[in-house]
Amino acid sequence: MTLNLKSDVAVAQGLSVRDYAQQLVERELPTVTSGPAPLEGSGMVSENGLLVYRTRKPLPAQAIDEAIRRSREGRSKRILCNFS
Repeated sequence: MTLNLKSDVAVAQGLSVRDYAQQLVERELPTVTSGPAPLEGSGMVSENGLLVYRTRKPLPAQAIDEAIRRSREGRSKRILCNFS
């Protein structure tokens, strides 16, 4: 990520450019929690810095098989394109 900041904006707020940039990033990015913590009423939990939707219902085997098939098919196409 590249941020183009003018130092006069930071100075006008009484901050160094580094502190101003940190303040901007902290304001715009969500806070990452360290462990699985549910987000109120949404079914979302944070695991290893990623949001995961928990339904408490297992995925159907067909959905998993389809995802694996598509992944393998995509990988095969990428590999075979290199030999065409």
